[in-house]
Amino acid sequence: MKVYLYTYAYEKIKVEGYKSLAMFDKNSEHYKNALLSHRHSAKSDNLEDILAYLENTFKGRLRSICVVTEMAPIEDYAHPYLNYLVHNADVISFDLNQLINDEVVEAIYCKDLRQTALSDASYENIYKIDDINEIGLERCDWHLCEKEEYSALSPWTTIKHYMLVLKKGYIPAEYITLEHRGAK
Repeated sequence: MKVYLYTYAYEKIKVEGYKSLAMFDKNSEHYKNALLSHRHSAKSDNLEDILAYLENTFKGRLRSICVVTEMAPIEDYAHPYLNYLVHNADVISFDLNQLINDEVVEAIYCKDLRQTALSDASYENIYKIDDINEIGLERCDWHLCEKEEYSALSPWTTIKHYMLVLKKGYIPAEYITLEHRGAK
């Protein structure tokens, strides 16, 4: 099963592999910005609070990366962030079966906020996937984030995605395939 990830750092990734938050320099701006992207769920702007929140959501969260089961169609989107992402980011893929068989991935979680985002935006609907066959392969509604009630939220709020907990915190470069080169 192929899974996909959007990135702006393919040139670095193809050499170093894809790193989880656990592998970042803790003093870097990239690390701090990545932590701050979780401030709403953690209900704090304090980096230590956010870090504690992430570490308590599930074992290995800092060693996890987010993937989707399909690439977004390359078309125009009314949601500015999604439109920019689709037209400018590179898309890489991994063979999930191979990552599991080679013990690169130790656990899989699903994050599905499509229903809960409107009732409680701070609730992260995350649950463990015990078998790869539990991964939903239904088509994503990439335009859902354009609806008025979702328009102020991140597109990832409306797209079911999966969190792969990486045994060593990264995916070595040899497992990575470039699927699409963004316009950048």
